[in-house]
Amino acid sequence: MEKEKIKAFLKSKENLILVLLILFLIIIRLYYFFRLGAQPIWWDEGDYLAISKVWSLGMDTPEWWSHFTGMRPLFLPMIWAVFFKLGLGELSIRFFTVLLPSLAAIYITYLLGKDLYNKKIGLISGFMMGVYWVFFFYSFRLLTDMSSVCLGMLCVYFFWSFYIKKHKDFGLYLSILFGVLAFSTRFPLALILITCAIYLLFVKKFSILKDKTIWKAGVFLFLCLSPYLIYFILTKFHLFQFYFGEGAVSIKQPIAWHIIPMLFGFLNPLSMQSGFTLATFPFFGFVFIIGILTFMPLILGFDVFWKQKNKSLNADFFVFLWLFIHLFFYIIIFRAANDRWLLMLMPAIFFIAAKGIMFVYGFIKKYSKELAIVVIMILLLGGAYQNFKHGIELTELKKTTYNEVKLGGLWLKENTPQDAKIITSSIVQNQYYSERQSYSFYTNDTIWKNCTDLYGKLSEDEYCQEGTEKTFNEKLKEVNPDYLIVSVFEPVFTPQWAYTYPQRYNLTPVAAFPNNQQPSLVIYKF
Repeated sequence: MEKEKIKAFLKSKENLILVLLILFLIIIRLYYFFRLGAQPIWWDEGDYLAISKVWSLGMDTPEWWSHFTGMRPLFLPMIWAVFFKLGLGELSIRFFTVLLPSLAAIYITYLLGKDLYNKKIGLISGFMMGVYWVFFFYSFRLLTDMSSVCLGMLCVYFFWSFYIKKHKDFGLYLSILFGVLAFSTRFPLALILITCAIYLLFVKKFSILKDKTIWKAGVFLFLCLSPYLIYFILTKFHLFQFYFGEGAVSIKQPIAWHIIPMLFGFLNPLSMQSGFTLATFPFFGFVFIIGILTFMPLILGFDVFWKQKNKSLNADFFVFLWLFIHLFFYIIIFRAANDRWLLMLMPAIFFIAAKGIMFVYGFIKKYSKELAIVVIMILLLGGAYQNFKHGIELTELKKTTYNEVKLGGLWLKENTPQDAKIITSSIVQNQYYSERQSYSFYTNDTIWKNCTDLYGKLSEDEYCQEGTEKTFNEKLKEVNPDYLIVSVFEPVFTPQWAYTYPQRYNLTPVAAFPNNQQPSLVIYKF
């Protein structure tokens, strides 16, 4: 009976393509998962992992706790702490909270594209998401991106596929639940809940006030958010001060219009190469522009959408809203973005690009179906080649970065007592690997605040250099550290005087990585 169901399922061309696509993406991701293993972590990875280790091992609150609570959500570190507490290591965390969510997000992109438009749009957008170089690269990094995008896509999926399309109330409740979990994993994911709420305002208008389901959903949202509301109050809304307060970096930057053209660089990473060749042709960018043109009926017939007499434009409006709200936030409000920050925006872009591909197909098909298929294959495979080429090259290039920081931390874990204290610029990575309390060069003295820029880099002015070294020596009396690490890593957080400090104060070198002849990192004993 089951075999018959499988045979019937695979008779559909779309279903067969879906299965082959998923198998391909699973195989290539599993290959790189085992190839990369526990690759060295970066600062942002260390920030989450170190806190998880602190909680799981019952260590004292680290010096940099206020830095973490000022900008990081707590949900994923809590999950990782449970992994560590159960004796499950880093590879388990990578598999269950990074790799699997990345694959799930691709499949949900297909499901959502299918329900917004049709199966073909779902397959094309899922394929684009799966091969997208940013999504591929971060499928192997211990960051919040894969988990948050997966939860965000579940939020949208239950909202659209069940609440909007099937009129199931539980779809709205599940959408809120996954939306809050996404926000609890990565704060800007609140944008996806905002998108859903604004869509309801446009579609339901004032009748929303009479809708009991909406009121119940509002109460449910408040209950889901209540732990974070309490957390924000206890931390005196430190998060909002960090992102939007007077000292926030965002408000001191110009409006980031460069994000719009930057998106095309993300879609085609090879476009930055000099000269125009087939390899640098923006395949995905090209169909995205055509896809935008397919939104003309929404623009010209907005009154049709507004009156809701014909709901055929609703999907286009939702995707447009998804795109607009994210761009508005990152360009106008936050005024900054990089490749991985925009990952939750990409499914909307791929839906539009998929519409562009189907428009091209429909236009050419009038003259030749075979030619239409060839053109579509060139566009899809060309874009896939560009993304995979860059994604794989970048993954290989970055797989050993910060390796010396990892080796130094593991050396300290094996060769020092548990109560050892370390001064280092790589505080979070070292805390994670060494499982020892790690302190930075910085102090809370006014001179540090006056002598550092928005990103924490210390001025090379003589007054700042001499003054901060003096306050650092005062900190040493207070902390009484056992080791000092000086490295080429985290130069922004390493004062210039730190590089000569060990020689001037006669500290003893005890380990160097990768070797004593040309070390990138040296551990000194006080």
